[in-house]
Amino acid sequence: MERLHICIDCGGSKTSSSLAAFSTTPVILARGAAGPSNYKDNGLVIFLNAIRTATLSALSQALAGESVELPTVENVLNSSQIITESHKKYLYSAWIGASGVDSATDIGTLEPLLSRLLGIPLEAQRLVIANDAHIFASPLLATPESINHAVVAIAGTGSVVISFRRQPSSIAPTQEIVQLARAGGWGFLLGDEGSGFAAGREAIREVLRRFNAQDLEDTPSPSDKNGLTSILLNHFQLSSPDELFSVVYAPDVPSSSSSITAPWARMERKQRIVSLAPLVFHAAFTLHDDAALTALRNSVRGLASQIAGLSIQKKGSSSGKRVPAESSILVVGGSLLGVAEYRRLLVEELASLDRVFSNVVFVEDAAREGSLGLANLFR
Repeated sequence: MERLHICIDCGGSKTSSSLAAFSTTPVILARGAAGPSNYKDNGLVIFLNAIRTATLSALSQALAGESVELPTVENVLNSSQIITESHKKYLYSAWIGASGVDSATDIGTLEPLLSRLLGIPLEAQRLVIANDAHIFASPLLATPESINHAVVAIAGTGSVVISFRRQPSSIAPTQEIVQLARAGGWGFLLGDEGSGFAAGREAIREVLRRFNAQDLEDTPSPSDKNGLTSILLNHFQLSSPDELFSVVYAPDVPSSSSSITAPWARMERKQRIVSLAPLVFHAAFTLHDDAALTALRNSVRGLASQIAGLSIQKKGSSSGKRVPAESSILVVGGSLLGVAEYRRLLVEELASLDRVFSNVVFVEDAAREGSLGLANLFR
């Protein structure tokens, strides 16, 4: 039977799996799915069950007509063996990218469990467990030999930037991807530059800046009936920009005596601001509103600064672990960087910081790219 390789993207809202093999080129054989599987938020049992479901779903499609079985999670947790003797081994390799897996302790806990569940030995890089951002570096497995570094920037509701290096594996005649450094990923209170939260926050800040600037004018500026200010006020059912403070600083859950009855009051404060992101994008890229575009430039500037902090333009003797941008790829992912115009703003901001990467790659489907990378790695 041909070697089968699976990559599983374990997230807070869903679990996606992709099964691939190598023919003359890497090809996708099947896809699978399951529910949420954030390791920290959902716990070990739900995490393992989601991986089992997503794996069975993909294997059952690829091996149609064959009875596909995997150990139950209960058996996996209660077994002391790495792989049970009766365990049929369908998979040659697996790459698990799991949200909530952030330490060597987490990985050490999961390795024997996932080895038993998937029937993959803990050898020769055949079972890789890492944070979900790790699988976004999979394009490195298909780059020319001259390109051995990548910076991964993910911007959705939150954001994070991580740099990677491709190098020969120390235990197998293959290659491996190792993490070098990280910036951000600190949550909305401390960071999340370039994220949906940042876009919403910068939109509010820009509206308030322009509102305050009117105090300097002898003649008030005309109202922008279709501009960013009107869009935000309509969204929150407000009449003046200075009322935005009540939206930003109102408690997550209003008290029983509160007079606030607007729909936004039932949202967590973070979500109130994140909910603005699609409106700001529409105003900037469809309506070409100057205030919205300024807000998005301010939002993405922080993300560009983090990318620049993990890189240099040209390789130098004092670069340390900073990757050389001119011979590295920039891999971007997440819902916001899926918008081409927003990626363009990021590239422009990076250029202003003297960071021009050899290529910019958008990864829309991390599990798919990861499984193709495995198939290519073990061909």
